[in-house]
Amino acid sequence: MFQIPTADDLIDFIKDFTGSTNDDEIKNCIFMAELSMRNIELPALRSDPYADENIGVADANGHIPIPGDMNKPILFFKQGSQYTTTATCTGTISTNTITLQSAPAQSLQPGMTVTGTGIASGCVVNAVGGSIIGSVITLSLNNTGTVNGLITFSTVANNSSQTGPWIVYDRIGDRDIITQGMIAQLYLQPVNVPAVIRGKFSEVYDSYQFLPYVAEGDLINLYYYRAWPLLFAPLDDTLVDASATVSASTGTTATLTVNDSSSVAVGDILTATAGVGDFGPTNKVTVTLVPTSTTITIAGTGITNGSVTDVYITDQTVQSNAVLQTWAEGYVYSVLREYYIKRHNAEDAAVYASKYDNAWNIVNDQNNLGKWSGGHTRLTSVWQPRQYRQYNIK
Repeated sequence: MFQIPTADDLIDFIKDFTGSTNDDEIKNCIFMAELSMRNIELPALRSDPYADENIGVADANGHIPIPGDMNKPILFFKQGSQYTTTATCTGTISTNTITLQSAPAQSLQPGMTVTGTGIASGCVVNAVGGSIIGSVITLSLNNTGTVNGLITFSTVANNSSQTGPWIVYDRIGDRDIITQGMIAQLYLQPVNVPAVIRGKFSEVYDSYQFLPYVAEGDLINLYYYRAWPLLFAPLDDTLVDASATVSASTGTTATLTVNDSSSVAVGDILTATAGVGDFGPTNKVTVTLVPTSTTITIAGTGITNGSVTDVYITDQTVQSNAVLQTWAEGYVYSVLREYYIKRHNAEDAAVYASKYDNAWNIVNDQNNLGKWSGGHTRLTSVWQPRQYRQYNIK
């Protein structure tokens, strides 16, 4: 089956189709097209609600921060899942603190068990100073050795529940969640209730709020449609090796020896911190060949032999995303529409606008039929009315 695997391939396809020779013009059309595709709901964009990174941890107010990649919530539920997360940490022997050197995928909380090199057996988190790089975590026991590596944090086993009650949360409006929160005490307490009950959630400021209320440390599985990265958006630099050696330099070409060259491809741009050797005045070289699993042929200006540190792949851009992989027709039709609009060709622009609308409507039809979105597209539950009449306060 014919595919368009990368952003560069998409540019080549559009150029071949239209006869254009202007890459920048096509990139601008791709960006304009993506602005009309941001709210597409495709199966490939759905989160895994059972993955550790998609299990929200309630704060002291019973709120969970809205994930940064949230596009549209589908369903949240509470089943008491246990989760683990890891982070690189440092710490000194005989002290009861460690410092985060990397950010964990999930937020940390008091009571989590801690394991890793230098961590005492049976140690738990006493206090959390944050979940970002540089945060200091206070432990219940002193470190038995020097801590310098990957540390695992786990929620305690009694967070898992096999008997319920489990709660499924349906989305309502922010005004509803605030006003109905005023009668939250009228909810049935978890005594003699069904095994599965239905609650509600909504967005208030930058967090999710829930009814019935959730306690600090409660775990909520978040199932939602994710936002997706735009093609040609900049990516963070990728570390190739913490130390490497430049040899056989002619000034413009050289061999770079690393521990593992598998992450590098021809055409990549590399930077490094100069030591005895360096990558020249621009500190950028281009990969021209990857002959072995530990050597890379590089080209640049002013390259000198010797050791370098912190070799990174730089100047990277997004070359693929879930939409291009699973809904290429959306990209093709919308880019052609923007291209012909830019060229003031209203007739051809209308043709591809119609094709794009048809492709979008097919996706929406599958969602409305419940094939992809799970039964309905209402913003409230089909089991519970939006307005509640069971409470008559006199």
